[in-house]
Amino acid sequence: MKKKSKIIVAILIVFFLILSLVIGAFFYINNSLKPTKAFLNGEICPEDNMPCETTPFIVEEGAYGKSTLVKLQEEGIIKNADMAYYYNQIISGFTFPAGYFEIPHKVTDPDGTTRDITLEEIMAFVANPDNAHQDTVTLFFQEGGYIKDYATKLAENTTVTFDELFNYWNDESVIRSYMDEYPFLTEDIFNPDVRYYLEGYLFPDTYEFFEFTNCDEITRKFLDRTLQIYNKYIDDFNNSEFSINEVFTLASIVQGETGNMNDAPLVAGVFVDRYNAPEVLASSVTSCYAFELSHEECFEFGEWTQYTQQYHVYNTYMNQGLPPGPVCAPNEISIYAALNPDTSEGYFYFCADLCNGGTVFAKTASEHQYNIDHYYTACLP
Repeated sequence: MKKKSKIIVAILIVFFLILSLVIGAFFYINNSLKPTKAFLNGEICPEDNMPCETTPFIVEEGAYGKSTLVKLQEEGIIKNADMAYYYNQIISGFTFPAGYFEIPHKVTDPDGTTRDITLEEIMAFVANPDNAHQDTVTLFFQEGGYIKDYATKLAENTTVTFDELFNYWNDESVIRSYMDEYPFLTEDIFNPDVRYYLEGYLFPDTYEFFEFTNCDEITRKFLDRTLQIYNKYIDDFNNSEFSINEVFTLASIVQGETGNMNDAPLVAGVFVDRYNAPEVLASSVTSCYAFELSHEECFEFGEWTQYTQQYHVYNTYMNQGLPPGPVCAPNEISIYAALNPDTSEGYFYFCADLCNGGTVFAKTASEHQYNIDHYYTACLP
């Protein structure tokens, strides 16, 4: 009898343990299959404009179901992407079209009662193409452009404002949040003398954006493209005598100084030779950037020359070495040239050949003056 009682007690203990596990699992799963409190309370808002009634969310072209749910979790809208994925696979079966969505935090039932939106209703909302703003714009960003130019163009063609985007690109905490994904963003860009953190790191190219977009989506488009270039030349970056930030800085100078991209490696070689001499780099585009001249002012002879002897940390006529950061957006050719400068000829000078196009190089100051007189000044408009 005693033995039988022990068996019954053991069975009851096992039963209650299993019951506890089942109940615990039920509550865990039930809790996981809910939106976050921050989302429901209207705290997941653009520009910290809290509380808000809807939260913007973008599904990119080519995204699949799991990645969309992961993104919903990463942006603080749902609690558990894995649970949501299994729920969707077994119960709902939603697919998610590309587009820009404004997900509501509350829904109103037929009887007029307003309540918190559920996970399934969020998925259903994002799965409905009628809820998506799908208009896109295709924009070209010029190589050698300034970050301000890029922000202006985006503000003119999307729902993001200039101030919103420009402040985002110059927020240290924001930039740091990208550093694990984009290894070319290093501590060097937080040098207190750097004017704009992402200057030179937004790769110039043609991009397609949703008209209804946000700062994160825009930024990732640029940085993803920069990452492709960085990974393409990763061995060259690792073997360069310059840091990553210095490579992008040198590339930006080469970009601004080179009228003919075929001459980019030799132009880079001139600056590397001056750097190692050491001599001042004496780059006109750094003077233009230092004193915030427009491209038109910089390229017009005489406009920038008055600034070469005025001190500024970016002015390489007054400071040895490279400036604190890039002065414009370099293209792939300029980045490659900065990684593989051609110093074989020992050129120390160059100037634009306005008579024939391209660039003329010199080894001595007297040869350089001859080139200026015969190939530059002589053919000024």
